[in-house]
Amino acid sequence: MINVLKIGGNQLDEPQFITEMAKAVAFSISQGRGLPVIVHGGGKLIGTLQQKLGISPRTIGGMRVTDRDSLAIVMMVLIGQVNPTLVTALQLAGVEAEGLNGADRGLLRAIPMTHPDGDLGHVGTIQTVRADVIREVLDRGVVPVIAPVSVGADGSFFNVNADHAAGAIGAALKAERVTFLTNVPGVLADGHAIDRLTQADAHELIRLGVAAGGMAVKLEAAFSALSAGVPGAMITDLSGLLDERGTLVTLV
Repeated sequence: MINVLKIGGNQLDEPQFITEMAKAVAFSISQGRGLPVIVHGGGKLIGTLQQKLGISPRTIGGMRVTDRDSLAIVMMVLIGQVNPTLVTALQLAGVEAEGLNGADRGLLRAIPMTHPDGDLGHVGTIQTVRADVIREVLDRGVVPVIAPVSVGADGSFFNVNADHAAGAIGAALKAERVTFLTNVPGVLADGHAIDRLTQADAHELIRLGVAAGGMAVKLEAAFSALSAGVPGAMITDLSGLLDERGTLVTLV
């Protein structure tokens, strides 16, 4: 049984959140739920560093526009800061963990992403995932912690949205579930988390604007995982991760 856990970037500048996340993962493993494959973002930290360096963060359709200077920042934050921070927190919680990024053994290969509303710059779409590399880590009893910086055929680097990366990795691993850990307890309607959504229901919420921005991106990533054979995608917060509750998205 393989589960992919995507950790959102909005809380990764909060040491307490990282500590509690690591404890939650350790608890989950102790309950026999298996070793997760962790994929992480870092959007808030990236945006903060962009502003400090005089670069105004821009998004199109919930996606970060990534010029050459911003790509360097993405790589510094994801690979140089967030990834080792998460690995260290997991180690301190008693979880064997190993940091990876898309360049390691050609783990994540990508092509440029196009968007109808504008040029995203160095933003990529994952084409291939070396599932064998991830399985080798899991077989050693180690949790892979993956930064979604990916590599093109010519050796160029791409910023890949961590939600999309989690969906692609989950599909490649034939995971039982992809869980998107965020700062809300699920997809909200009238202030309350919806327990379960079919893909058709979720599409309707996006059309109505109930699920927009980052949540729409998470749902689109969930759709991608579902269409590739992952049975379910969960959107939840830290409390829901412990209790195995949130919004479960399924095909039907």
